[in-house]
Amino acid sequence: MINLLHMKYRVNSDLATWRVLDGEAVIINNETSYYYRLNKTGTYIWSLLIDDEMSLDEIVENVSSEYGLDREEIREDIIAILDNLYKEELVEGK
Repeated sequence: MINLLHMKYRVNSDLATWRVLDGEAVIINNETSYYYRLNKTGTYIWSLLIDDEMSLDEIVENVSSEYGLDREEIREDIIAILDNLYKEELVEGK
């Protein structure tokens, strides 16, 4: 797993094409033609990263506020989502 703790993330709009259908994001990797579907929470995270760069802590705070969840309980799940999106180059980190 990459070190997600100190990076800022955003959608890699050069590589990813997406649409939100029925509340879930469908993302296509333009290089591989693979497609991905995110659940409601994953779609919310994706929407945060479309127009803005955010750190892990900022994403956790937003998800916690949106869904009324404990930050520590959701942190590892968000790390897993970011890790998967990063490995597929659908989000960029700096």
